[in-house]
Amino acid sequence: MWPDLWMRSRGRRLVLLACLCGLAAGCSRSDRPALGKVAGTVSLDGKPLAAAIVVFTPELPGRSSLATTDTAGHYELVYLRDLAGAAVGRHAVRITTANEENGGKELLPGRYNASSTLSADVKAGANTFDFELTSR
Repeated sequence: MWPDLWMRSRGRRLVLLACLCGLAAGCSRSDRPALGKVAGTVSLDGKPLAAAIVVFTPELPGRSSLATTDTAGHYELVYLRDLAGAAVGRHAVRITTANEENGGKELLPGRYNASSTLSADVKAGANTFDFELTSR
């Protein structure tokens, strides 16, 4: 009787362990969409635009990717804290300068942020999207 009881509980433990491993594997990378690396530059009236926030929002439901431009106007999108890129597919693009560094003041026309007309089609692999903005 004792070995039979032990086998049943051991079997249950193995099934539980298998389920937990399956859940852990299923919740990690399989839930993430295919990503493409995305980088580029943002300029305003021909000059690099520093400290601008670049946001790519997929047309299909999903997580947005974002970046902040450096002093040369260069950006590289981040999907998750430790994962670079953006979901493969068509994205609406918004660029804003309203941040803590300038007290929330927007320096760009609404056509680049609130009413953005910018878009990008992210492919698998490396993508470069440069945005040459004008203040008028």
